[in-house]
Amino acid sequence: MNASQVPGAVVADRYRLLQRRPSIGWGARWRAKDLTSGRDFSLSLFRIAVIQTHDPSPDAIGKFIETARAHGRRRDGQFDVLETTPYVAVIEELGSRRPFAPPAEAPPDADAAGPRRQLTWVLAAVAAVAAFGLMGWLLSTTMLANNLGDVSNVAAAPELPSAMPTKPPPAPILPVGAEVWSAVRSPDNPEDARLAIDANPATAWSTDDYRSPFGTTNNGIGLVVNFAYQVDFDEVWVSTPVAGTTVEIRTPPEPNGTLSSTRVLGSAVTGRGVTTIPTEVVPGSRAVLVWVSELAPATSGFASEISEIGFTPA
Repeated sequence: MNASQVPGAVVADRYRLLQRRPSIGWGARWRAKDLTSGRDFSLSLFRIAVIQTHDPSPDAIGKFIETARAHGRRRDGQFDVLETTPYVAVIEELGSRRPFAPPAEAPPDADAAGPRRQLTWVLAAVAAVAAFGLMGWLLSTTMLANNLGDVSNVAAAPELPSAMPTKPPPAPILPVGAEVWSAVRSPDNPEDARLAIDANPATAWSTDDYRSPFGTTNNGIGLVVNFAYQVDFDEVWVSTPVAGTTVEIRTPPEPNGTLSSTRVLGSAVTGRGVTTIPTEVVPGSRAVLVWVSELAPATSGFASEISEIGFTPA
């Protein structure tokens, strides 16, 4: 499964993205959990398309991977390189003093040397014109100041704007609890609700088997997912091993309320794997209802499973 770069997504069916970290070079660096060992690692993702932009040679990906592996052989600690379309992933120990960083620029390409040289001359010419313009402005203001006899009235040279600080990425939204909810039926497998938020796609919460797919929305069942603090999200992703479940993302039910006390924020029919559901943003949410309004076809009737639920910060 190839994941998009959002907290909670899984790369190479093994590494769960937890939190964006300061990146080095033109890759994206994440704190990620190895779902096999349970350990946290530093995971750097480099898009294959970007690697090929830096190096247009046919063996660009192979050279990049070999460069990364050569770096790993020169240092202690766990180090691995995986090609998992559309990324090359570099996995290394957290807190490494020498984390892998790609070359700032790829080796020059013979076919592109001419256009690059022309671009260099154009940029040099533009810089020269700007320099002469600034010198002319300084000269004219100095002469004007001397003629007036009062240098203090001359406007100061404009300051070049400093680099704007970058906004840190939003913190990942991590649920702290889940419970099965329905106003018209008893909970299905309530002891397994936590399996839908345990960051392990190999485990899942499932409904009971039914003779019909529910038929009406009020007759469904769902999971109320709770957060430790107020959160804002604009997407919910649901991982399911079987396609065909109709999922609605709703506001949480009121105490002792019915489904009519909730409001639909987004909906989708799941495919096999991860399905992303865009949602309306409700500022300061403390819980959300992931509602199964229609079950998927099963061998002996209808049933649904949810392996993981994740949230994209707004």
